[in-house]
Amino acid sequence: MIRLLFIVPYPELKEKVEHVLSNHTERKRLNAHIQVMTVEETPDVPADEYDAIIARGYTARKTLSKYTQIPTIRLSISGYDMVRAISECCELYHPKKIAVFGFSGQMYEVKSICRLFHISAEVYAPVHHEGLPKTLKKAMDAGCDALIGGYSANILARRNGLPSVIIRTGEDTILRAIDEAINTVDRIRHERINSQMYKTIIYSSKDGLLYVDAGGVIQVRNRVIRQMNGDASLMNQPLKQALPYLYKIFCSVIASGQQETGKILTIPGTKTTVSVSCTPVIANKEISGVVINLSDITMIQDLESRIRRKLSEGGHQAKYTFQDIIHESAIIDQTIETARRYAESDSNVIIVGETGTGKELFAQSIHNGSSRKNGPFVAINCAALPENLLESELFGYVEGAFTGTSKGGKMGLFEQAHGGTLFLDEIGEISLSTQSKLLRVLQERQVRRLGDNKVIDVNVRIISATNKSILKLSEQGKFRRDLMYRLDVLRLFLPPLRSRENDVEVLFLHLLEVQSQETGTKVPKLDPNAFPLLRQYPFTGNIRELKNIAERASVLKGGDFITKKNLQEALYPQDLEISSFSQTSAFHQGEDILDEPEKLRFALEQCKGNKTRAARLLGMDRTTLWRKMQKYQI
Repeated sequence: MIRLLFIVPYPELKEKVEHVLSNHTERKRLNAHIQVMTVEETPDVPADEYDAIIARGYTARKTLSKYTQIPTIRLSISGYDMVRAISECCELYHPKKIAVFGFSGQMYEVKSICRLFHISAEVYAPVHHEGLPKTLKKAMDAGCDALIGGYSANILARRNGLPSVIIRTGEDTILRAIDEAINTVDRIRHERINSQMYKTIIYSSKDGLLYVDAGGVIQVRNRVIRQMNGDASLMNQPLKQALPYLYKIFCSVIASGQQETGKILTIPGTKTTVSVSCTPVIANKEISGVVINLSDITMIQDLESRIRRKLSEGGHQAKYTFQDIIHESAIIDQTIETARRYAESDSNVIIVGETGTGKELFAQSIHNGSSRKNGPFVAINCAALPENLLESELFGYVEGAFTGTSKGGKMGLFEQAHGGTLFLDEIGEISLSTQSKLLRVLQERQVRRLGDNKVIDVNVRIISATNKSILKLSEQGKFRRDLMYRLDVLRLFLPPLRSRENDVEVLFLHLLEVQSQETGTKVPKLDPNAFPLLRQYPFTGNIRELKNIAERASVLKGGDFITKKNLQEALYPQDLEISSFSQTSAFHQGEDILDEPEKLRFALEQCKGNKTRAARLLGMDRTTLWRKMQKYQI
């Protein structure tokens, strides 16, 4: 909505404005307030009440000087408006000499127009309306026997007995003023959006940012740059005096017009070491200034260190096997059978499935079922790292390849996975640049560390996973088709939980057991009438979401019993807070704390007395299980 204030000197003009507004093509965007008043009555207008003011004559001049924050659009005098006023004056008063009152900029060709009517004219353009009386006397002394002009000039002329005609504003002039107001307001709003966007970008950056004009004066600085320099006052200060350690590189960029990056400096008086980048701002083929970016190297190194520690916490071993996949559905039996066949091959595998369907569980199971099971299983989430860190993690680097490198360099994950499996989770999230380098490694079976000039042979099987369609991404130009064909050799689709028959019930009861083990409480019983609620729930987060629901139900239960109402509340909470828990089976959660007789009882209980399944879960044959049961009198 555009809020307009029209200030008009006479009621007839108000009617014209209302008519033009009611027929304007953008009338739904306009909220116009029309006030009839003279220049002396110009109101006080709050700066935030209107987007633009439209006025004419001395009123427009007064609002321009009075309300500098609100754009004022002037209702100008058109040639037709002037001809009409002169014609009316001639018909009414038959003057010999007309005094034309207005602004000099609007009085072009007036004398020529008057000659067409066979009369003479004098143009008077007092700067302020306060000067009208003196100017009117001057006109009358010069022999003017009629006047045409604005509303204030007409009132004064009639008081002094001089015939007069108002120069009336036409509808075309009103329309042009409205269109100009709309364009002006839209332009100002767009500029404000751009200004706020740039301001937000600058002030949300974790790097220190400066803009220094061509004269070497700091025009823009963000909070980070101020903090780096001891909260010094930097705005409108000469760079040479405020931050002299940056002045040399600034002068170099101004002189060459070329960007300079990677300069390492220590801020004087501090222990902060920064990486400095300077980029010239070129407008109209001239350098108008330089943007200086300061990145705190200590922060970058700390971030990299934390990420590396987190990546290495899980080690490089696969914990899960196909026996750890809890299910009863035929569709998962078929999926496991397909995965077992893939495990016997050495071709690359891509696992496709929705979030929370257990893609890493199957990846580890395939590795442990393959001939590479004694080799490393190295996993990385491709979406968890920025592009530059992802490349250094995958391919490694040599010492000195970039700022903050470890002494002696670092082995990449391809090298660490040599002889084993590299699991690339969320493969659809990697950039096209990284895709190109990954493709070369897969084609050549060689990896080159960042900053190195030699290659290293690697023997790695790739298992990738995604919850997006790689084919669709390739059609959109977001994923290299040649890389897709390298990764998508054997495809394993993991069905969502809602397609797994009654697995949701089996998994829910299993997860309740896991939760009870973690909290040291008794496993709660579930009201049989509550099972339909589980079957009807869509589970967009699949097993990961089911874990959260099981935990909530365990908390909401009354005593040792989960009622239908408890489960309803767990499934549909008023304020859902999503948690994330590691996917582990009940048996392996308790493996380190149970002795052998307890393991046997636990496996038999989990398998509901089925000795064949219990033996499989325990990793032994049925005869061994029977012998141990006899030994411990189970």
